[in-house]
Amino acid sequence: MTLKLLTKKENEVMSILWQSENPLTAHQITETDNSLSIYTVQQVLQRLLKMNYIKIADINYSGTVFARFYTPAVSQTDYIQFLLGADSPYDIASNLIESTKDDKELEKLEQLIRKQRASLKR
Repeated sequence: MTLKLLTKKENEVMSILWQSENPLTAHQITETDNSLSIYTVQQVLQRLLKMNYIKIADINYSGTVFARFYTPAVSQTDYIQFLLGADSPYDIASNLIESTKDDKELEKLEQLIRKQRASLKR
């Protein structure tokens, strides 16, 4: 799949979906960000579907009406990697580590790596 640069509104909707643990309806997205109208969200969702950035996770009742529940098909990490022009997460991490001048930040990164390694061994 070829990733494309998202518009401001597309990025706002994707950010909401990326932060949610569960698939969301258009109405739930507008409840998360009151500056987004239902019409705008519906239009953006249709564009994101065509771009394969999201997919329909379910069609089910939301209150008393049937609604589509949307979930990301592209991870936030993959999109950031695309934006930075990096070939892998390693490229991103190594650039961040090399540019970090704060010892406390490096210690936090080491702890994060240890925690991730431990979760992979389970």
